[in-house]
Amino acid sequence: MPDILKKHILVVDDVPANLKYAEQLLGDRYRLTLAISGMQALKFLKKVKPDLILLDINMPEMDGCMVLVQLRNDPETNKIPVIILTSEVDTAMELKCLELGAVDFIRKPFVTEIMLSRIETQLELSTYRHNLEDMVDEKTAVIERLQDVMSTCFAELVESRDGTTGGHIKNTTRYFSVFLDELSTLEPYKDILTPQYMRDLVRAAPLHDIGKIGINDCVLRKESALDKEEFEHMKTHAKIGGDTFQNIFTSVEEVHHSQLGAVTFEKICDTMNIDESADTAFLHIARDMALYHHERWNGTGYPTGISGEQIPLCARILSIVDVYDALTSRRSYKEAFSHEKAMQIIIEDRGIFFDPELTDIFVGISDKIEQCLMAKEH
Repeated sequence: MPDILKKHILVVDDVPANLKYAEQLLGDRYRLTLAISGMQALKFLKKVKPDLILLDINMPEMDGCMVLVQLRNDPETNKIPVIILTSEVDTAMELKCLELGAVDFIRKPFVTEIMLSRIETQLELSTYRHNLEDMVDEKTAVIERLQDVMSTCFAELVESRDGTTGGHIKNTTRYFSVFLDELSTLEPYKDILTPQYMRDLVRAAPLHDIGKIGINDCVLRKESALDKEEFEHMKTHAKIGGDTFQNIFTSVEEVHHSQLGAVTFEKICDTMNIDESADTAFLHIARDMALYHHERWNGTGYPTGISGEQIPLCARILSIVDVYDALTSRRSYKEAFSHEKAMQIIIEDRGIFFDPELTDIFVGISDKIEQCLMAKEH
């Protein structure tokens, strides 16, 4: 077999004779790199990532445990399988190595058949794990594409019912993205707004008014201000939207558990280190945005009347840009307010309608928001 097709193994041992013997046993089957110290091995791993590491436990200056710690703390190396080489039978040491991420042990002096069998087993397991991870990545990519399509199509459904809402959805999403980018640089939001969470937020934002599909045309398309009864009917769009996504979420969970069984599904997630909620995170966010984007900081909003930090962060962020776009957009019953006027109204509602801290940050990027407004107008 050409060397380029052979699996690559890094052998780390401070005894040259052991390295030589390993080379004699393995050289015909695998591509080998030999390192005589932990430091030398780590230096090599900065440039090259082998398929497997054979690591001596007893070495001067940096022993195998110290090397394992560094391997597991580095995302570039923490998935490389490591087999410990040892001449001792020490249960406490073996348990420590397993806790640090070692996958197996090979005793010295090496027994050819045992050594080859254990190496091949770990290489096969590693290949299987990588294949599973690729399958998960492919599944995630498909789900994200479906989410994009669903978000766009649902938003277009709303737009087909209400000509002004379509522009509102597009504009609000633009302001929302700019606001998120700023928040992601600040404490404590930068720890909360992970790249995946931000992608889900931006996908979900266009769907916050999806409940308007359930509003009567005579109310949705009315060209003058709504009376009290009409406004109460309009307010139901938040609960309709929230219920819609809750029903989708419940159906997805039922499919997972009915097809695999609850216990089996949880075991698969644990084995593959998959967050069981990852597939449905988008639905949670979309539900929270649809349901809570009209709640107010002081508890006078709708449909639930919750207040303060009881309101999900995604809805607190969205509510500010949602109102900003409503203020700066022309409606049949009102003219568009200027950027300055809209900002002044939002400042006046700080701590009443809106999260005070988020309001301050939003006002702090007033120039960026105004640039988005000007781009919309042109």
